[in-house]
Amino acid sequence: MSQTQRRLRNGALSSRTKPAILRARKRKNSENEEDRQVKQPRIDSSEMPKPLGDVTSSLNVERERSLTPDNPTPDTWHKFRRVTCIPSPVTTRKQPLPKLSWAEQEQVWTLMCRKDRLYLRNSDYLALHPSLQARMRAILLDWLTEVCEVFKFHRETYYLATDYIDRYLTASENVPKQQLQLIGITCLFIAAKIEEIYPRNLSEFAYVTDGACLENEILEKELVIVKILNWDLSPITSNNWLNTFLQLAKELPQEEVPGAEGSPDDHNFVFPCYSPLTFVQVARLLDLCTLEISSLSFSSSMVAATALCHMLSPQLATKVSGYSLEDMKDCYDWMAAFAVTVHEMDPVQLKSFSQVPQDDVHNIQTHSVDLEILERAQIRLSQIRSSSSRKSPEMTGVSVAMLTPPKTDEKARVGMEYAG
Repeated sequence: MSQTQRRLRNGALSSRTKPAILRARKRKNSENEEDRQVKQPRIDSSEMPKPLGDVTSSLNVERERSLTPDNPTPDTWHKFRRVTCIPSPVTTRKQPLPKLSWAEQEQVWTLMCRKDRLYLRNSDYLALHPSLQARMRAILLDWLTEVCEVFKFHRETYYLATDYIDRYLTASENVPKQQLQLIGITCLFIAAKIEEIYPRNLSEFAYVTDGACLENEILEKELVIVKILNWDLSPITSNNWLNTFLQLAKELPQEEVPGAEGSPDDHNFVFPCYSPLTFVQVARLLDLCTLEISSLSFSSSMVAATALCHMLSPQLATKVSGYSLEDMKDCYDWMAAFAVTVHEMDPVQLKSFSQVPQDDVHNIQTHSVDLEILERAQIRLSQIRSSSSRKSPEMTGVSVAMLTPPKTDEKARVGMEYAG
């Protein structure tokens, strides 16, 4: 008996009826699917939730703002790339960079000058904090300098931490003085993770506070600070500008030789070729100026260029910075009291640190100035400002230390120093 006959005798479906039923079921399923598609509500694009965007844009910022001098912070990835990667032509001071084998010098210089405007500095932010004083800020930075020397941190780490402290206090209000040390050590903790190859453990940062700041408090404050700063953690500090200017002082004479063109294999601006001793002499003046809150009235590049004016020569400073003497006049007059105070001190010497290469010791932050030296400079600055009959020092090649006549017993020592 065939398989078909067996199915008919057992009452099974015939070969004719089975395809019809399958077609009916298939038709019914397709109709149900069409009903579900018709009944499914359509979501209006206007009702769709807006994307959260970048997690770094955690502050309440308008999404359609444009880059203007009053509002220079980018809010989109496209604008961020234009600011940091592909800078558009803007009006900047004279470009002193030589031909570079690893980048376009115009773009590098434009980006550096633009960051001077992006990372704003405000010398009046203490008005937002009634419980804080300028003396407290100086004590905090003086203590951070000692911590950096103990930890063998680089100078750039200290200057990054100082920038974070000032910008955080500028963007906040009513910070109690009990929180100042926590803010300082947290900013140093953030800067060390960015700049140092081997940053210290969190427990060591808490240890140097002598129990004033706990580890969990530092971690919690870190989140608050980076949110307030909008994760803008890469400024061009005055220490960075000083390295650039001193490197230019060695690079520019080669560029001015007729017919001397840099080859693609030149390592210009890759390895430092300036004197480490010269660097630490100028850096000591920068350290002293950083302790004074009124230094925030000037840009980082202006402070570094003016320090070269006082410690080396105005001609060199204008050559490597692109600033004119007229541009630096206000900062020069302000820094004169600090430069005189530094010139009265003994020349700074390079320190040796274990496990630090000898060619890198000048980049280690040292405690070369203290609060007593700052007080002497502040007293001299107030005397200059209060004396209406005294003229501002002329910007000449004469050493600024001669602006204030030395004492009788110091004339011989000062004369020997500058003769050498």
